[in-house]
Amino acid sequence: MADLRNTKKQIFTALIAMGFLSLVSLVVLFSPLAGSAASRDAERAQLANDLREKTREVVPLRGIDDKKMVEVRGQINEFYANRFPSLQSSVSEALGKVAAAHSVKIDIAKYESKADDKKETKDAQAVGLSRVQIEASFSGSYQNMMHFVNDLERTKTFFLVDSVNVGEAQGGDVKLQMKLEAYVKAGA
Repeated sequence: MADLRNTKKQIFTALIAMGFLSLVSLVVLFSPLAGSAASRDAERAQLANDLREKTREVVPLRGIDDKKMVEVRGQINEFYANRFPSLQSSVSEALGKVAAAHSVKIDIAKYESKADDKKETKDAQAVGLSRVQIEASFSGSYQNMMHFVNDLERTKTFFLVDSVNVGEAQGGDVKLQMKLEAYVKAGA
């Protein structure tokens, strides 16, 4: 009889505990902590879309063997070693060489290397690069300017042209205002 009372007491305690947990679960489910059913459905739909998008991004990489990845990594390392200088002064030197090669005069050049919160800057920092923003004004003949811009994009130092404004200068020359970006290895 004592065992029956003890078992009955344990079962009663377990039922109270389960009832309490059920009550707490209902409170959390319908409280602002869990959000509304519509917000949970919207979040689930957003997560499903994110999953589909990430899966679509990865599909081209499926089936790539390790040899190909080693080759690609080698090409990336070579690109970084050859196209991004270690010294920030190399950026202005490369710009000056290309301008001089095409008889283009650098009127003004302003170099700015500052950290900001742009995603591109954070991405560059993540791979060990630092961004240098350049605002420059050039003058010369139209033909020389065209060759200058073409060579600037092909030069060993990696330049990214953000904007170009062309105007007329004295004596039939062309005035070119450019905003550029270059990248140097971090710590330069």
